[in-house]
Amino acid sequence: MSSPALPILSPSLSAKLAALATRPATNRELDDILTELATLPAHLVVRASREIATGAGLGWWQPEKRPRQVIPTHRASLFFQRIRDRLRPKSTPVPFPSDRELLAANADLAWLFLFHPSGYLREAALHHITTPPTSPFFLAALAWRLNDWAEPVRQAAKRCVKRIAPDVAAAVAGDAAVYLLERRFVWGRWRDEGNILDLVFEREDVLAALATRLQEQSTGPLAACLRHALRYPGMDQHLPRLAKAAVQPSVRAAAYTCLISGKAIWPVGFEWMWIDKVYGLRRRTPVLHTRTIQRNRPPADFVKTAIRDKSPFVRKVAADAMIAVRSEIPDEESLIADLATDQSSLVRSRADFLLRHPRTSNSQAELD
Repeated sequence: MSSPALPILSPSLSAKLAALATRPATNRELDDILTELATLPAHLVVRASREIATGAGLGWWQPEKRPRQVIPTHRASLFFQRIRDRLRPKSTPVPFPSDRELLAANADLAWLFLFHPSGYLREAALHHITTPPTSPFFLAALAWRLNDWAEPVRQAAKRCVKRIAPDVAAAVAGDAAVYLLERRFVWGRWRDEGNILDLVFEREDVLAALATRLQEQSTGPLAACLRHALRYPGMDQHLPRLAKAAVQPSVRAAAYTCLISGKAIWPVGFEWMWIDKVYGLRRRTPVLHTRTIQRNRPPADFVKTAIRDKSPFVRKVAADAMIAVRSEIPDEESLIADLATDQSSLVRSRADFLLRHPRTSNSQAELD
């Protein structure tokens, strides 16, 4: 039996959200709540959305927001009418403002109402957002609304992102891109709404900020993020820096593969491939697109640098890429000699393949 998931929100933030279920928040209280929510990482937006909605008392399941009403019965006996009169309060309580009224009075609530269980309120919140998000979490929240189950909400989110895209800070978009670029094929409700995020991620300053994250961070699926970012030609200029200085070996290997091969390859979706039509067996396979990248140096220079990398994984990937472009490498003998003395057996096996299949024999085989 699996244990329940730990709460995402801190106890202090949960207490502040719980106060919203009993009374409208002041501007200072709302600012404190939004400031704490902004510190959450972007990848927690889906898990945190339900906690935010229930904690803040958003939606129909909070009965304390609705004043009690006595339904009159014309045929009630005198006895029950007297009991009703005694239980009726002396003064009529002031009704709690509706969520729509609260949103109209304070537009900052729109960032909180992005997690509202009512699609009408989520759509209204998106109409009220006119300023860019101040954190990767809220940018991810806008992207999550692009994947909303209600189509009017998705369209409202599309218009909202188009409206604020030029003003999103590069640092905010760069941090959020590490998570959101891969969501394009993981989230399944949207159709073409996710393409509107390209207005943010294809900007030169955003790609520079993303390249800095890919270079400096040491954890996470950063190589997969780089492959998704290769759909933008502006990422090509950062590949030499990533190949040389990225902390993660997988990022350096992915950058070297592009620089040596001269091609950028990125996923664009999935398709079904039949294994056995008789038995109805099939599997999903990724669909890839490719394009030629601009290199400022010949591939042999990148191979020389890559086979001296400190990671055997990077050296193995460089050897594989060298096999594919060996016709463009004039001095492959010296490079093969370096590979043959490598400490990794996987790298030495590539050198053995190159020695057993000389380039001249390959060329003659192609002519035959």
